[in-house]
Amino acid sequence: MKKAFIFEWKRMMHSPSLWFSLIAAGLIIIGDVLQWFLMYLRGVDVSTGVFYKWLGINRGMHIGIYFFLALPLLTAMAYSWTVSHDRNTGYAAQVINRVGRRKYFAAKFLVTFLSGGIVFAGALILDFMLLATFSPAYRPWPGDLASAMDPFHFCSELFYRNPYVFCLLWCGVAFLWGGTMSCMGAAAGMLTKKRVLSGIMPFLLFTAQPVAVAFILQHYRITIYGHSVNLTWTEMLNAGNMLPTLPEHILATIGVLLGISTLIYVLRGWKYECL
Repeated sequence: MKKAFIFEWKRMMHSPSLWFSLIAAGLIIIGDVLQWFLMYLRGVDVSTGVFYKWLGINRGMHIGIYFFLALPLLTAMAYSWTVSHDRNTGYAAQVINRVGRRKYFAAKFLVTFLSGGIVFAGALILDFMLLATFSPAYRPWPGDLASAMDPFHFCSELFYRNPYVFCLLWCGVAFLWGGTMSCMGAAAGMLTKKRVLSGIMPFLLFTAQPVAVAFILQHYRITIYGHSVNLTWTEMLNAGNMLPTLPEHILATIGVLLGISTLIYVLRGWKYECL
């Protein structure tokens, strides 16, 4: 298992698709930060600290909005497409004959998960570092009404008590989200040999899911502690959206999506024949 993991890890690190996803995400982040900087030079919103402008909290007023729209595509295209590619070219059969089916598929799934997490969490870290070069690290204050982080949002108390720890924690959640998106692509790759389809499947699901949620909310009202709950996946990718995003709700959603993807992947891998 260790050798199979190291091999897949090195293959991922040398994959042009991973670096394309990282560079694309980085360019979007730089564009968003640049617009914040131009506003800063004009004296607009200079009193708002880095914690309020960070994409982990603020969905963005500029190019950062498109970051969350493209995120399912960037995370999945990083490495998950190799699942269908390996099956289609017969490469998987060759590796399985050498290391075994279980080790190959386990290492492939783990590295795929890590690739998506690196893209999402890495982009948020870059965003924070760039914003911190000109935006002051003022400690958030609940009474300034500059953020939607109320008691019904992800670890809002920690956000006001220790924002640095909160940012570190949310980067961990972002890593889980990125890995889950990438694993959704891997699961799709076990169902089809078209690597393009497996790479864009998470993007298609994240695009269609808000439509389904809007239809459900027209007929049902789902609440937590008397407040309407946020069911849209794309709205859970940042902590400071307008609807409640409690930790148990976000983690449960990630767990369900990752669990379904893992189940599909395992069942298809178990039945896979090296033909």
